[in-house]
Amino acid sequence: MTDRMFTRRLPEILAIILLFIATPIRAQDITLARHGRGHIVVLMVWDGLRPDFVTQRDTPNLFRMAREGVRFDRHHSIFPTLTMVNATALATGAPPGVNGLEGNNFYLAPSAELPKGQVVNAEGAKAILNLNGSDEFKGRLIGLDTIAQEVAREGGYVAVIGKQGPTSVFDNRVATIVDGKDIVGEPHKDYLFASEDLVSSSQKTNAEIPPDSKTTVADEQRDLYFARLVVENALPAAKLAADAGRPALVVFWQHNPDLTQHVAGLGTLPAMEALSLCDNNLMKVRGAIDALGIADKTDLIVVSDHGFATIKFRIVLSEMLVSAGIKKSHDSTDVVVVPNGGADLVYLSPTEFATPESKRAVLQKIVNFAEAQEWCGPIFSREPATPPDESTRRGHRQRAPKAYLGWIDGTFSQRVVGLYNPARSPDLVISFREEPDADNKNLTGPANPAFLIGQIGQVSMPNKSAALIHPVKGVVYADTGTSPTFTTGMGMHGAAGEREIHNFCAAAGPDFRRGFVDLNPTANTDVTPTITQILGTLPNIGPGGVAPSGRSMAEALTVGRQSAGGSHTQTMTADLMLQGVEAVTTLHVTWIGDEPYLDSSTVEHKPLGSSP
Repeated sequence: MTDRMFTRRLPEILAIILLFIATPIRAQDITLARHGRGHIVVLMVWDGLRPDFVTQRDTPNLFRMAREGVRFDRHHSIFPTLTMVNATALATGAPPGVNGLEGNNFYLAPSAELPKGQVVNAEGAKAILNLNGSDEFKGRLIGLDTIAQEVAREGGYVAVIGKQGPTSVFDNRVATIVDGKDIVGEPHKDYLFASEDLVSSSQKTNAEIPPDSKTTVADEQRDLYFARLVVENALPAAKLAADAGRPALVVFWQHNPDLTQHVAGLGTLPAMEALSLCDNNLMKVRGAIDALGIADKTDLIVVSDHGFATIKFRIVLSEMLVSAGIKKSHDSTDVVVVPNGGADLVYLSPTEFATPESKRAVLQKIVNFAEAQEWCGPIFSREPATPPDESTRRGHRQRAPKAYLGWIDGTFSQRVVGLYNPARSPDLVISFREEPDADNKNLTGPANPAFLIGQIGQVSMPNKSAALIHPVKGVVYADTGTSPTFTTGMGMHGAAGEREIHNFCAAAGPDFRRGFVDLNPTANTDVTPTITQILGTLPNIGPGGVAPSGRSMAEALTVGRQSAGGSHTQTMTADLMLQGVEAVTTLHVTWIGDEPYLDSSTVEHKPLGSSP
């Protein structure tokens, strides 16, 4: 390292040293022998894959791989269980409160970067790349670097290929690269980025992304094409890097089975065909690894971003708040509701509600209204910017406070699920209710009724889902805004229910144990720290020493193996007294050390006086 480079990296090096001192367990993970030089990690994401959909019949290649290597049987998605939230968690090893991305759709309040504020569709074409460009966040949209930027920083090879949106998170500065450096001056020289909204490479490529598929499997041709890019371009380039003693990372993010499960519904023939498509792509990737002779230096991790459930009712929360007299109009900015399927983000105008007292009053009205409805799940509130005065405190939560409770009665603190971000957290995150044991046999299929609850109450509409082949458990209420795209019977995610929280993860390769089932809780935030340990790279520390909060899944590794430590479970309960009814919301959480893993949530309405 030159003197100039050392000077430029000095703040980062000091941050790493401080991290070692503050967290000795993580330091042990990071400072293991850098045996990963010349190793390759392939991270293959099956968007929306539920663990119970991996069977010998439907996904024989993935079923076999999981049994050859490590199967993580208690793997967790990050709440909200949305693609962009979990893409950022997978890419950074940090939850939304640290990385700053809290939804597929979210609101960025007015700031120096965005003077007028903006509602962002993070999966929109180049949305993340544009926000992170020279005119706005200048490379610092995400609170810390990603695993791809970590590998590029150390001269490794990086390929990020697949679905627009999540790929942009992994390499969120790729559009700013000039002369081998990105907008913040970090090295980025040997790379391939290929998504439907951008193709960029340090090498010549003739990649031409095919148009949207019109087959029953959504985006089938694109997933096939991206698999071919991995096999024919990314893996040979990764081999060259590994042969030269450099680390290599290939990220392959498929559209499926997510897109097809959304539009056709779970348990339908198109959804089963989507699983087969992904499984065949896995076979091609593994075949290429063998053919290139790199199986002895390549680890393959297959993970999904979230689980799935079936839409029971569509909810349009914004319209309902207008009918309840809480919000001025559907498009008003006094209360901004940003729909995200199984969860909604709610933001209050800082000018219309300028004091903690006025803000708390309207937030309590929203919570009281929502928790009285059958469709409401757990609600998470952010902390006020300034403490309320004593008159507002008086009468609020007279019983001894619990640290996990939120500022608003009936809610949990956003800190419980790693959501709290002082600059970007919404005022409320409302999860819709999931019924994990109810199935979709009377919901999915064009002959079944479909319902929407909005400004004029409950209305019926045509059911757009495909014919059901076999029932699938797990149904959820969902808010997709006023768009008519989704109906009862289609697939959805985003909520805090166990069918959406529990996703799939398995790994195989020279650095993973063989025939091992990991029964410790693991999560998407644990993937990047594990890859960091395998490749022997320095961790992706962000400005101010911001670091990944996930743990390395070291109990599943062959080198540097260590115990995950003991775990314990906790039940968190928030209750709210309504007219004649007590709404009781429960979270079930498992802890390893100071790392929480949200397992499930339940909601119950009880007659007043029935609770002990």
